[in-house]
Amino acid sequence: MSVKIFLPTFLFHTKKDCDIYGEIQINENNAVSYFIIAHRDYQNDNTSTLSTKSLRHLGHIVRAGPTSAIQHRDVAVSFAYDSETPNIYLLKLSIKPPETTQVNVFLYDVPKMLQLYEYSGNYEAKNQPVSTEENEKEASNECNDVVLLCRLLNETRQQNAVHKSTIYSILQKFIFLLPNLITFITILLLESKPCKTFMEKTSIYIHYLEWRRLCETRKRKLNITVDKILGVSVMIFLLFYVSHPGDYLLTTSHWVIQKLRLLLRSLKGSPIGLKLNEHLNNFLLDCFNYHVDLWAKFLDLIEPIVRQLFVPIAMLGFIGISFQLASLPVLMSIIGLHAHCFYIYTAVLYKVEIRGIQVLWKVMLGKRYNVLKNRVESLNYVNRQLYLATIFFTSLLFLFPTVLVYYVVFTTLRLCIYLVNLVVEVLRRKILEFPLQSLLKWSIGQFYDMESIHIAHLPHSPSPLLQSQRTPMCMSVFKLSIQKSPLSRVFSCESGILQEFKSDEKMSIKNAFTRMLQGTF
Repeated sequence: MSVKIFLPTFLFHTKKDCDIYGEIQINENNAVSYFIIAHRDYQNDNTSTLSTKSLRHLGHIVRAGPTSAIQHRDVAVSFAYDSETPNIYLLKLSIKPPETTQVNVFLYDVPKMLQLYEYSGNYEAKNQPVSTEENEKEASNECNDVVLLCRLLNETRQQNAVHKSTIYSILQKFIFLLPNLITFITILLLESKPCKTFMEKTSIYIHYLEWRRLCETRKRKLNITVDKILGVSVMIFLLFYVSHPGDYLLTTSHWVIQKLRLLLRSLKGSPIGLKLNEHLNNFLLDCFNYHVDLWAKFLDLIEPIVRQLFVPIAMLGFIGISFQLASLPVLMSIIGLHAHCFYIYTAVLYKVEIRGIQVLWKVMLGKRYNVLKNRVESLNYVNRQLYLATIFFTSLLFLFPTVLVYYVVFTTLRLCIYLVNLVVEVLRRKILEFPLQSLLKWSIGQFYDMESIHIAHLPHSPSPLLQSQRTPMCMSVFKLSIQKSPLSRVFSCESGILQEFKSDEKMSIKNAFTRMLQGTF
C-alpha cells in the first residue's frame, strides 16, 4: 500500500489555519492519492483562491498543539505547522496504513500544471494498457495521477473564470462580426441537403468536414485565427489590388489549350522515333483535337462567368485561406478538364487492349479460365476459333504500342495534376495542424509536456510537535519541477483530429504505380 499527497508548493510553507479541498482516488494497486486543489483561510471565510463547490473537503492545516480541538475532527488528511519549522508536516490520515507504509508528498506549481493540461489530454487518449511488470505499473500510475491532477486544476479554473466585457472584447466581437456572419451563412449552405448532395465529393466540402472537426475540439484556436487573417489578407489583395483576376484564369486556360495542341501535334507521325499505327493515330488525334476545340469554344461561352469566379473564392477568405486553397482544385478542373477526359479515353482503350491480349493469348495456348473451379485449364479449340483468335490477337498486338504511347502521355499529365492537388491538400492541412501555439510557447520557454517533469527529493527533519508517538508516519517530500521541452517535442504534438482523413495505403506510391499499370489510376 502506498499513499501519495499532491500539495501546492505555496501551501507547504504556509503559516495560516485553513481548510483544504480536493479529491481522493484509490487505484487497482491499493494506492491512495490525495489531490489538494484549493484552500480557504479561516480568517477570510467569504474569500478563497479557488471555487470549492465541486471539490471535496479533505481536511485542515492547523497550528500544532495538543489542545487544538480541530485536530480531532473526522477529516481525510490533516497537516500542522509551528513557529520553529519552515514548512508543514503531516499530522494524521483518515486511513490507518501499515507501519511500513511510506507517505510521499509531491509539491507542484499550479501555473505550470495548468499548462500541461493540453498535453495531458493527448497523453490520456494515447495511454497504453498497464504492463504486467511492477516498475512499469508504478510509472504508469504516476503519469495517470499527474493527468488527473491537471484535469482537476483545469476544471476548477474554468469554474472560477469570470467573463468581463472589456473594450478589447467588444472591439474583437465588432471586428469579427462580418467574418463570423459569412462563416455562419457558408455553414448553413454546406449543411443544406441540396448543396450537400451536389458538393459532397468536392475538395471544399471535404475540407469543411475537417475544419468543422477541428473547431469542435478547440485545440487549434490560434491556427484558425491565423487562417482567417491570412484569408482576409488574400481577399483584400484579390479584390482591391488585382484588376480583373478572372482574366488570369482565362489566360491560363488558353495557354493550357495551346500547349495541349502542341502536344497532340508532336504525337503525329513518329514521336521520338516510335513507329505508331498511322490510321489509329490519326483517328485519336482527330478526336482529341475536336475535343480541344469544343472545350475552347465552351470557355469562350462561359467567359463572363469565369471572370466573376474569383469573387466568391476571394470571399471565402472570411472563413480562412485554407478554404481558398481548397477551391484551387476546382479551378484546376476547369482549366484541365479536357486533359482529364483524354486520360479516361486512353485508360479505357488501354484496359481493353490489356484484357483482350490476355484472353486471346490463353486461347492461342489452348487454355481457358474456369469460373466455377477458379483455375486455368486446357481446352481443345476448333481451327476456326484458333484462326479468329490469332487474327484478333495480332491486330491488338500491333495496335498496342500506339495505345500505350497515348496512355503514358496522358497518365503523366494526370499525375502532374494529381501531385499539384496533393501539394495543395498537404498545405491546407498543415495550416490547421501545425502546432503554432506550442511553437510560440516554446519560444518564450513555457511549453511543457509529461517528459519534462522531474522529481527532486527535499530532505527535511520532522518536528517532534507534529508527530504522535502512537501513530508514527514517515513522510517523504518530493518537488515536481517542470523544465523546458526540446523543440523536437513541439513538432511531435499532433492534434490527432485529422487522422481519419489522412491518406491510407491505397494512396501509396507502390499502389499508385500498380493502378497505373492496370489502367485504374
